[in-house]
Amino acid sequence: GQLLTQADSGKTVVFFAAAATLIKLPAPELGMVFNFISAITATGDHEIQALTNDHGFLGGCTIMNTTADQTNAFSAATDGNNDFITMNGIAGSAWRIVAILDASAAKCWAAHGNLIGSGNTTTPFADA
Repeated sequence: GQLLTQADSGKTVVFFAAAATLIKLPAPELGMVFNFISAITATGDHEIQALTNDHGFLGGCTIMNTTADQTNAFSAATDGNNDFITMNGIAGSAWRIVAILDASAAKCWAAHGNLIGSGNTTTPFADA
């Protein structure tokens, strides 16, 4: 996978490949922000991973869906243990991830997504 750096803060990562992609966040520093958007409908999982298991996500996402009755919303575990986000949606799906605590603390990242799905909707948040 690709490891982002502190210098990448403020940039937008665009997923141009349909195949699986892994992007790792750097060690969080208060105020860092990363944007992710898919320019193509995924055939594999686009994963965003915290650098370590201790740098978990808070927040949530809404998922609009092309399948009737499958629009949904999901939140990350409130204990901050979710350190993976799987973004395998339709083109236009997006995340904004902001460092809300420094690397010495859990629950470092606030993640907010607006995703577009098809078929059965499942949570994008997971533990390593």
